[in-house]
Amino acid sequence: MTTDFDVAIVGYGPVGQTLATLLGRRGWRVVAFDRQAELYPLPRACHLDYEAMRILQAMGIADRIDAAMVPAKEYLLLRGDMSVLSDLPRGWQTPTGWEPSYHMYQPDIEGIFDAAAKAMPSVTVHQGVAVTGLVHDDDGVALTLDSGATITAAFAVGTDGANSLVREALGIPREDLGFEATWVVNDVELREGLERLDVPDTGQVLDPTQPRHMAWLGGRHYRWEFMVLDDMDPDEAVQPAQVWDQLSRWVDPETAVLRRSALYTFRSLVAETFRDGRVMLAGDAAHLMPPFMGQGMVSGMRDAATLSWILDLVLRGAASMGFLDEYTRSRRPHVTKYISESVRVGQMVCETDPARAAERDRALLTQSETPPPFRPPVEAIVVPGPLAGTLAVQPWVTVGGVSRLLDDVIGAGFHLLSTDVADAAGLSTDAVATIAVVGIHSVVIGPRGDYVEPSPRLAPWLADADATWVLVRPDGYVFASGSGTAAVESALAELATLLRVGAGAPV
Repeated sequence: MTTDFDVAIVGYGPVGQTLATLLGRRGWRVVAFDRQAELYPLPRACHLDYEAMRILQAMGIADRIDAAMVPAKEYLLLRGDMSVLSDLPRGWQTPTGWEPSYHMYQPDIEGIFDAAAKAMPSVTVHQGVAVTGLVHDDDGVALTLDSGATITAAFAVGTDGANSLVREALGIPREDLGFEATWVVNDVELREGLERLDVPDTGQVLDPTQPRHMAWLGGRHYRWEFMVLDDMDPDEAVQPAQVWDQLSRWVDPETAVLRRSALYTFRSLVAETFRDGRVMLAGDAAHLMPPFMGQGMVSGMRDAATLSWILDLVLRGAASMGFLDEYTRSRRPHVTKYISESVRVGQMVCETDPARAAERDRALLTQSETPPPFRPPVEAIVVPGPLAGTLAVQPWVTVGGVSRLLDDVIGAGFHLLSTDVADAAGLSTDAVATIAVVGIHSVVIGPRGDYVEPSPRLAPWLADADATWVLVRPDGYVFASGSGTAAVESALAELATLLRVGAGAPV
């Protein structure tokens, strides 16, 4: 079937923009539609992390996004009187070489996402155009537009939010993981000339009389959130007079502008599958989580990063149609773990029973060190082993006397990273063929290799797993690790088998 595009994206928020850019950088013909005529002008998400920054590297915009954000190093759990109950600084070393956590004012960065997608010659963006219908069969997908026109694509992806038309058209149900709480979310801009407020980078106020949250988003931007209690009228809680009363400890209409005040009902939902035939779901269309870990937008970007390379292999004929099922198998359990952990944190934050809140506070007081970051492995498209499914270390390497992150040097794709020049030597014809078809970059890091680490991280990380090499997926997760040529051969054979999973010829 001849189609107008390789991939059609319904919904052009940050997740749709990420997917369009990653596919466009691979040269695929992409069209994206959004019912809004312009980018949404108000803030929504406010947090990105070290993994999102690696995805932004693959999009070619990490440095620009980094300049528009601030590291969020301070995480305080506060009592109702604002005294510190627990101080949990985000000071750990990340695998990607970026800061653990960042805060941003979303309108400051969304234009950068948008420009990246539109800079791709093969990407077409239609804003102010709504998709009203979708049908798909074994040959492709047809989307009906509000003008009555129809466009066709080999594949389609719904990144169209919580009320996804695409998910509804496919009839995909969602599993409810049981969390629901309504909060008032307020974004405030301090007036020019005033000093930064005494607001932590992140502050969770564990007050059973009314749980609250506050954050500095960089520059003059701040966010305050207040839980709507059972005896409160939600419509009243969002009125300016009520909001300013809540904010009076820090700001008032003379010192700040209320940019947005909105009611949000935080839910925990995940679609039962992220794929139906040639149509996939990503971002809020596929899953919703409470915001207490700041992983909503990041999880959507993970979806886009994983889906982009899976679609690339299928479109190139390097993988079968059946391989698309691995998208759900890789992403759904992983994001469900993040949702469950966000629910756990949310239940702690939202506790309104005084006795249970006091018990919680006593437990937090005994915590003597920052817990390790929550970082679950992916469970599919991996070969079992000590590093399987974990986020791979991205080392800094020296190039021309300058230290650079490895992905910026060798580009996107599968990477076979080794500390031993012999690991990829003397491979069989089949293994070499897999490397060529998949497009695997073989790189040796070390004194006798392609690049040298100024401060070694890759070699110790591998050594701790009794490995000398690691095969890294394009989304940064470990496919396999091991030591020696025979283990490399075995991993490549596993990959070749996975790529032909399921029925259906390649596109």
